[in-house]
Amino acid sequence: MQYRWDLLPTPPQFNLELSREYGKYAAKLLALRGLHTREDVQAFLYPEHYTPTPAGSLPDLERAVQRLLRALELGEKIWIWGDFDCDGVTSTTLLLSALQPLGFQVQFTLPLRSGEGHGLNRPRLEQVLAQGCQVLLTVDCGVGNGAEIELAQSQGVDVIVTDHHTLPDPLPAAHAVVNPLRLPVEHPLRFLPGVGVAYKLAEALYGALGIPDVEQHLDLVAVGIVADVAVLQRECRYLVQRGLPVLANTQRLGLRALLEQEMSHARRDLSAQDIGFRIAPKLNAIGRLEDASLAVELLTTGDPVRAQELVQQFVATNEERKHLTQQVIQAASQQVDSLDLTQERAIVLAGSGWSQGVVGIAAGRLVEQYGCPTVLIAKDETVGRGYGSGRSIPGVSLVEAIEAVRPLLLGGGGHPMAAGIQVELSRLPALQWALRQELAARVSPDQHTRALNIEIVIDLALLESQGRDAVAELDDLYQQLQLLQPFGHGNPLPIVALMNFRPSRSNPKASKNGQHLSFHLQGALGSRTLWFWREGEQLDSLGRLPALDIALHLEASDWGNQPWQGKILAVRPSGDWHVPVFTPKTLQVEDRRQSASLDLLSVSAASRYDGRIPPPAPELLLARWPWLPADLAALLQQVQPQKLILAASRHCWEQLPTQLTQLIQLWQAGQQDPQDLSEATGFPAEWLADLPSAESIAPLLMSRVQESQAFHRWLDEASPQDIRQLCQRLLRPDPPLVTVEPEQGSLSRSPSTG
Repeated sequence: MQYRWDLLPTPPQFNLELSREYGKYAAKLLALRGLHTREDVQAFLYPEHYTPTPAGSLPDLERAVQRLLRALELGEKIWIWGDFDCDGVTSTTLLLSALQPLGFQVQFTLPLRSGEGHGLNRPRLEQVLAQGCQVLLTVDCGVGNGAEIELAQSQGVDVIVTDHHTLPDPLPAAHAVVNPLRLPVEHPLRFLPGVGVAYKLAEALYGALGIPDVEQHLDLVAVGIVADVAVLQRECRYLVQRGLPVLANTQRLGLRALLEQEMSHARRDLSAQDIGFRIAPKLNAIGRLEDASLAVELLTTGDPVRAQELVQQFVATNEERKHLTQQVIQAASQQVDSLDLTQERAIVLAGSGWSQGVVGIAAGRLVEQYGCPTVLIAKDETVGRGYGSGRSIPGVSLVEAIEAVRPLLLGGGGHPMAAGIQVELSRLPALQWALRQELAARVSPDQHTRALNIEIVIDLALLESQGRDAVAELDDLYQQLQLLQPFGHGNPLPIVALMNFRPSRSNPKASKNGQHLSFHLQGALGSRTLWFWREGEQLDSLGRLPALDIALHLEASDWGNQPWQGKILAVRPSGDWHVPVFTPKTLQVEDRRQSASLDLLSVSAASRYDGRIPPPAPELLLARWPWLPADLAALLQQVQPQKLILAASRHCWEQLPTQLTQLIQLWQAGQQDPQDLSEATGFPAEWLADLPSAESIAPLLMSRVQESQAFHRWLDEASPQDIRQLCQRLLRPDPPLVTVEPEQGSLSRSPSTG
């Protein structure tokens, strides 16, 4: 994999007060996540400062609650229909655990991955209906099963759908459809996965019945949210923050036994990474290779002996899963060797003997290795079908590609980054060609070079010249990182770059089996180990270089007395990297923000900026604010002013919903030229280039609008001195790669392998 090293610059809204309170590294990371005020930061860091969102905000949730309360009153039989992945298993367990003690007559069913697949299927549904089901409650599935829901409703069974997958048009004709995707893009509940929706349903039920202690189920919520790679922002982050302590002290015998099996006694705290890499794989493995109902049994059993038996079975099954995954990876890699990925840009492969339950994991590994969206299909000649699973790269939606080839499929769906399909083997060659074309068309030419978005840079040579201890500096950084836990999708574990690491004859060194490399940092506080997994063959080449740059994650360590260990992502030879020395231009700033109604035409020598970049001039009048810092940088470098006149007033955002609606309507009508759309709606043309689909317009633009709003707030409130300092920094060469921290500078964009 080729990497491009990009340093994310410190935003202009960087708050020095936060730096003093939380540390310079934590403050920069908070600023990069769009958190600039003390109130926003506290709500992000501490759950007690976050205001949770009422469950009733979810569409149809109150209707679902009332139907369940009527079922309780009448003693009706409720069947929970879950899914076989970790999100579905925890959702099913949560509602079983929440409803049964309240007197609900409730049972559950989970489909098999092999042969049935995700969602409702008619044969099993007919079995459930024959057993006297009166209310069918789906969790983590169902929104795409209109035909099956219509069958149940026609037989007098009310169906309550709780799901978070892509909405069909029209929605299924169920009694209630509780799905956070029905909410606006900016809504705090928008990111909830299946277990989050199930928890909100339980929360509302407990509230309606006046029963406390719904928080006891947050252990399952934390596991399900992290396992489903939900966005750890807003409500999802809050629920995981609240759930991790509940998980650490869980009263569920099976879950406690699994934690004791997987967690080192040397470290008792729990993180989202522990769930993602230790707990979730064991719970998922059963659903991949056997019956996921065993996972529900593990999470609900009251028998400690049975709990231990199940844990050992799960561990063994996960080892088998690893073996089968490696087999698929090896077989698929041999096929990839015959492809020209620079031309094809996407991988869609099929194989006999591949386990259906592991093709998704294998696809994810190939995405990491080759940087291409990948779909792997397990052929089952006994039934004449192929069962596929795909993983993608940012900006390439699997769901969109699947919809484009829907006529060739028996079924398919999921998320933009992960999805599944079923296909008749007679149509498999046509599907492979068509799906590869659809995916490749969505991959830009430069996406094979993956960007390493480096948020923190530490120059070891600079530390040494200043007499500072590298290990102490990194220990301090690691402590500041813990403030931002939990890490995950939407709040990624920061990438740290160690510049100018000097190798020696014994550093790095290979592991006993020769497959891995370890680097060691020595300091007054001892040694810290950096692991470069599966890169043992680079020992000689890296050891001969005079200096290296190392990009890595800092992770908790289970070994010895090291508080953390490094997981290396990429290594490159150190170049002529150094802290750049700039001689900033002298820039005068005249502040007319409070008197913008004055006759600005009297500033005769000024070039006026009102959205279009004027020619070079000694003075520049800002009649409106540029959209983003990069736009301000481009403006300043084009005009090269000696004097800046601030005359902009607050941007009017009230028309944003109207502009957004107009944009979507124009785009759907076929008017997709960025310049025409910009003139019609007021959005910058560069924001409107290469919009992938109508449904992605709102989230893409809202992200940019929120960044622009934050930038404008800063410009409205900043002192002339602060604005002058920012503008002088933006007048430097290559401003997007410059950080405000004095010990850090720009990074070259040269590719590197890792």
